[in-house]
Amino acid sequence: MIDYAPVPTPDQLEILGRELGIAVAHDHRINGGLGGTMDVLRREDGVLVVLKRYWLPEDDEPSPAQTEYRALILAREHGVPCPAPFWIDWIGLFPERAVVMEFISGSVLLEPSDPLDWASQLASALISIHQIEPSQDDQELFPAHPHGEGPHEDEKPDAKGRQHPLTERVQSTRREAMTTLQPEAAVYIHSDYWPGNTLWDDERLVAVVDWEGGGRGDPAIDVACCAFDISMLGLPEAATHFIDVYRELSGRRLPNLAYWRLFAVSRPLPDIAIWVPGWRAMGFDMSEDAARQRHTALIETALSTWGHRGST
Repeated sequence: MIDYAPVPTPDQLEILGRELGIAVAHDHRINGGLGGTMDVLRREDGVLVVLKRYWLPEDDEPSPAQTEYRALILAREHGVPCPAPFWIDWIGLFPERAVVMEFISGSVLLEPSDPLDWASQLASALISIHQIEPSQDDQELFPAHPHGEGPHEDEKPDAKGRQHPLTERVQSTRREAMTTLQPEAAVYIHSDYWPGNTLWDDERLVAVVDWEGGGRGDPAIDVACCAFDISMLGLPEAATHFIDVYRELSGRRLPNLAYWRLFAVSRPLPDIAIWVPGWRAMGFDMSEDAARQRHTALIETALSTWGHRGST
């Protein structure tokens, strides 16, 4: 159960309107997101904007609102399709951390009519993301991932006691693989780049969303995780095409891709069923059993790929 923030009060909306320079009213809520609460507001001139509120960070963590706000500025400067940021809550209007950003008309596309073209667009957008260059002042907002460590390593899902039979093998193989990681220049990474964090209009990618987790690391982190998610949608050929297009257009060899594939399949362990409600909220219906079977097959492929790591 996701603990959403309450709908903004009339008093909060009145103050927010003064901050934005134009009156706003609550229009509707966007359900299904895991990173925070999103409400669509209608400005007095009829323009829609999004109020996004986030969990409170730990004392040693940057605010996700600051991270997303800055990331959106940088992304737009580098031509990445994404919402424009309008306001960040420096005044403590909301108990949560909060930003207001552009509303982009579009929808998540998880079952494309042309999977290869869809995958090509995803690859091209990711290349643009990896060209973002945060300044020295941004280093605290976008921390570098420690050697061999991926995003959200400490956020293991609650599987209610269920264990996957390949968990130990994946973990031990990954420890072995970590010793062979090759040096790779760190780039800006989105850290949660997958089709569910993109918006489409007439099968054209119009926005990448959910930027609060950005950091710096091996570009293969984003590539491997997105390819895994594409495969989980039942589109393995599109996943391979996504990697091929990324390599071709970026010129990056991705020497550590086999390792990060092991990381990608380990993220939902011990039970990928925890992800099923999120897919269903986006209109993609897959049973828990089907998800587990597909995940197991991808784990076996990642282990096999590492065993034949010359063919990453």
